[in-house]
Amino acid sequence: MRARLNRRNIIIALLVLLAYPVIANLMILTGAANVLANIKPQKLTMSWESAWTLLPGRFTVSGLEFQSTTPRNQFSLVVDTGKVNVSVFGLLSRTMEITQAEATGVEVRYAKVTEPNQSSSGNAKPPWTIKLDNVSASGIRKVTIQNLTGVDDMTFMGSGTLDTLKMSIVTKGGLMQVDRAVGSMVINNQTGANNDGAPLQIDADLSIASHRPRQFKGKEKLQFFTGTVDAKGNFASIGPVAFLPDSELNLTTTGEGDLEAQLKIENGELMPGSNLTFESKNLKTTFLQFEATGNGTMKASVDSKRNRPVAIQIDLDEFQIAEPGTHAPYLSGSDLNIEGQAHRLLLYSQKSDGTGALSFNIKQGLVEDIRHYNKFIPPNTGLRFLSGSARTWGGFSVDNGVAHGLIEISGTGVTLSARDREIEADFHLSTNLSEGDWRTRVFRLKDSTIRLEKVQVSSKARETDEDWWGEVEIERGRLVWQEPFDISAKMRLTMRDVEPLLHMFRDPEKKKSKIDEFLNVKNIEGQMLAEARDQEIHIDPLYIDSDGLEVISKLSLSRETANGVLYAKFKKVSAHFEIVDKAPRMIGFGGRKKILQEVDLSRLDAQQ
Repeated sequence: MRARLNRRNIIIALLVLLAYPVIANLMILTGAANVLANIKPQKLTMSWESAWTLLPGRFTVSGLEFQSTTPRNQFSLVVDTGKVNVSVFGLLSRTMEITQAEATGVEVRYAKVTEPNQSSSGNAKPPWTIKLDNVSASGIRKVTIQNLTGVDDMTFMGSGTLDTLKMSIVTKGGLMQVDRAVGSMVINNQTGANNDGAPLQIDADLSIASHRPRQFKGKEKLQFFTGTVDAKGNFASIGPVAFLPDSELNLTTTGEGDLEAQLKIENGELMPGSNLTFESKNLKTTFLQFEATGNGTMKASVDSKRNRPVAIQIDLDEFQIAEPGTHAPYLSGSDLNIEGQAHRLLLYSQKSDGTGALSFNIKQGLVEDIRHYNKFIPPNTGLRFLSGSARTWGGFSVDNGVAHGLIEISGTGVTLSARDREIEADFHLSTNLSEGDWRTRVFRLKDSTIRLEKVQVSSKARETDEDWWGEVEIERGRLVWQEPFDISAKMRLTMRDVEPLLHMFRDPEKKKSKIDEFLNVKNIEGQMLAEARDQEIHIDPLYIDSDGLEVISKLSLSRETANGVLYAKFKKVSAHFEIVDKAPRMIGFGGRKKILQEVDLSRLDAQQ
């Protein structure tokens, strides 16, 4: 009895095997299979030029075009010729299992649906499980990726191979993982590239840990990637890529150029042994609050022997600098060097932890329109640059949130206005910043100087000699880097004489008075405390004791006026003055004790 049943089962199986190719190929030839494959075109469309099958689940096809659309994703595939083995019995449990596939002549397109349909989950059918194993392809000629969050649309055209692919995915927001994907591609044409350099060769051996793709956007998915990527050739864009785990440092790059990279990735992190070199004629990089563009090179590497394993160096031969958001360069120059260091480099997200380091150095820069600096001057002080240019050089660094730097600015024949006066001068500014906090933009000023030469003050009625000079040395101070600057400092003064200062107060229509002769002593030295606040400059106190001349004063300067008190002594003659709305008025002779009740000179010796 059992033998008869076995014989009957064998006969049935043979009949099915014999009937299957006849029925299946008949359905293919008559178009019935095409109708079944496209029964829900809003979700799945499929067409082919020719196809045939001999065994259940094994198909040979040519001219295949396939497109799948879900509420969140759209995938399309073009295959010139291919073979595929599908587990028929798995379909009964809503599992599409492809145990082997070979394709030749392939085009792939993946797009994120920008406005996914929100269907009701009450009537939702169970998800499908898709399993791929031993999948390979040759002649991959086009790959298109669109609508990913935080990633520019990309199209790569060339010749590629997929040697091994093993992966699984559960539809409707289920888990996805790639056990292994090994492939390579020579890209001759890519979106955004000049495509006139060496083709881009990419070799990859990657795996993707199990995760739910719906829960992660764009680059966030890279945290599940592990493997190696080697690349060499012309690349459309290196970014924008954020390199440091401190958003305040704002080090990013983007541009088209020649890339050479060997990347070792573990869970989305670059590991020791990784290195990258990128050369571009139009390399754009942001750093701190600046944006630089120019011909240059970026190098990055990970070396566990360094205190901070990740190192990035950007060198621009010729460059222009703008402020992010404006894109209008105000500074041009040569030899800009930017360096960054970090403990880790995550491809998916560099979360701020304050442990990064950044430095930059400008060998030679030119600000063609010095009026750019007007935004840093409190508007009600009445000081404004009118014309001229300035050279600048120096460097700045931030390490674990602590900032310091030395910036030099020098100008020749610069003109500026001070209320109704016009000043022409050569100047040199050396700014020494230390103990700074880049997050709050608060810095210590030390050993900084402002040197003025060939100064001439002019008004409608008269002008001073043009050979005046003066220097302000900041012994100690505080700077808040904002627009405008907030500054408070103790300063030492040296100047040829006080003539330009007197010219700022006296009425230009009047003749020189006794006070001009009284105070016009040569080679003046003094001290003062100055502070820019409430859109005014406050000088309190000002003390000069030089060659028989003593001056004690405090002043408040704004756009339209100047107010304060002043005591002056020359040899044995002294007088007390009050300055009201720019006009000095003599109160009387002597008055040193009285003015010391208003002006506290001991503040000059106090430590800030």
